[in-house]
Amino acid sequence: MPARKGLLAPQNTFLDTIATRFDGTHSNFVLGNAQANGNPIVYCSDGFVDLTGYSRAQIMQKGCSCHFLYGPETKDEHKQQIEKSLMNKTELKLEVIFYKKDGSPFWCLFDIVPIKNEKRDVVLFLASHKDITHTKMLEMNVNEECDSGKCRNVSENVSLFI
Repeated sequence: MPARKGLLAPQNTFLDTIATRFDGTHSNFVLGNAQANGNPIVYCSDGFVDLTGYSRAQIMQKGCSCHFLYGPETKDEHKQQIEKSLMNKTELKLEVIFYKKDGSPFWCLFDIVPIKNEKRDVVLFLASHKDITHTKMLEMNVNEECDSGKCRNVSENVSLFI
């Protein structure tokens, strides 16, 4: 049996069900219409508004690829992967640099999930945004220390946890 991609929800309640289910979890997400040109945002969570600094009115009807979060350090390769995922209606998970309304960058774990109706047509995209800036900065600091020769060898590090 082939692997299923996306979530299933009845046609008449899918938007309300998804919004209600995920919005209470402090999630940062938008829902985009997969059947309209540009995949306009039809719902955005309070967490997404808080994360990005944009008001709900500024976000609604923009594309769920979230072009408005792109900036100087957002890689073209990542932009293309996002567009390809939406065009092909496939899942995508990637770490990307986005920008808040005030211009400050943040590392984002960006996840696109196609949502299907009872006829198995992709009708929505759930695009979640998890701020992983703190984790990425710690990771970069560790890598910089290792590059400068300040890291212990792996066996010494492992023995510290035993």
